[in-house]
Amino acid sequence: MNASSPTDQTNPEAPLPMTPAKGLGVLLGIIVVVAGFIAINSALDVHEFWAGFLFLLYWAGIEHVAWDKLAACVVGSVVGLTLAWLLFALPGWFGEAGGFIFLGLILVVIYCQVMGWLPVAINLTTMLFLTAGTIPAVQEGVNFGDAFIALGLAFAYFIGLVWVGTRLMARKAAPQAA
Repeated sequence: MNASSPTDQTNPEAPLPMTPAKGLGVLLGIIVVVAGFIAINSALDVHEFWAGFLFLLYWAGIEHVAWDKLAACVVGSVVGLTLAWLLFALPGWFGEAGGFIFLGLILVVIYCQVMGWLPVAINLTTMLFLTAGTIPAVQEGVNFGDAFIALGLAFAYFIGLVWVGTRLMARKAAPQAA
């Protein structure tokens, strides 16, 4: 079965399909980047690096590292992880009432999402982190302090790598354009 459509073949601006060799090169690059992030977290004794990869998944995989989407991805991930932490913390602080407080808070957050209010803070990134962070198995074993540190490391590492890569690609393209 051919994955390309007739419109792809007639559109001169459509990207060329990736060759297997280029695909292996991309895979190697991904391995290096992922290993680097894990190594940084391990060196700092941070074990909850899943939070950083969740941010990367959304910003890179869904938003295609769009700079205009970055603020919503960063703020949304912090808000979502904070909400997940509140599910953990509120019952400890207020007993059974903490669960009801959390439920009320979540209803407000969902209403804001439905209405499109506070889109930088309450968005699909928020919901992704809220969903992943409230999984019972995660709630039972997560160290939220580590998760927040890993998220901060991800911001610095992945955003930094994309920024440097963008600058290098622009520099490389500049002589060709002249």
